[in-house]
Amino acid sequence: MTGFEVVATGLSKVYAGQTIVNPFSFHFQAGSVTGISGPNGSGKSTLIRMLCGFLTPSSGSICYQFPQQVIKRKEVYQYVALAAPYSMLIKDFDLEENYLLFRKFKVGSENLNYKDLLQLLEWKNPGQKVVAQYSSGMQQKVNLLFAMLSGCPLLLLDEPTSYLDEGNKEWYHRQAEKFFKDKTVIIASNDDKDFMEASNIIKLV
Repeated sequence: MTGFEVVATGLSKVYAGQTIVNPFSFHFQAGSVTGISGPNGSGKSTLIRMLCGFLTPSSGSICYQFPQQVIKRKEVYQYVALAAPYSMLIKDFDLEENYLLFRKFKVGSENLNYKDLLQLLEWKNPGQKVVAQYSSGMQQKVNLLFAMLSGCPLLLLDEPTSYLDEGNKEWYHRQAEKFFKDKTVIIASNDDKDFMEASNIIKLV
């Protein structure tokens, strides 16, 4: 079997004596698109951060395999792309400067130039305006596209359509059709429309 697999076993997170994520077990199959739903406070974002390897679980384990080789947790960052309202662009850079920095670390975008990026965003050239001057929706759109362009086999999206208007939500789903192929995708959201591409949906309570 090829592709990236994630096996979570008894995964939990506790902060200050409070359980944020109850023991969670699931096998995310290579090439699958899985939704994680649940109300605010159900632990979706915390679970996503643990699955990324960015946050250490209080208990349980995560096994990463690609394609059939075990990937160590400290090395998983090379294989994962995350898009979330809290993932940060460099606010003092303009879009082109952010893209040039992104290309240094994520090789999947190496054949796209800045003009190609603007076409994918469906934007006219924003000029020298820095990212801090972008709306929240514009920033989220760039976050999403950078993650999808990354070439990483594991793609994690936390509340992907946050701050997007209806037209840009349609844009997101058009890009998902193109860029989810051959990736293992995990989407956390409390909006069922974000799961249009998902074949499995897990509900947290």
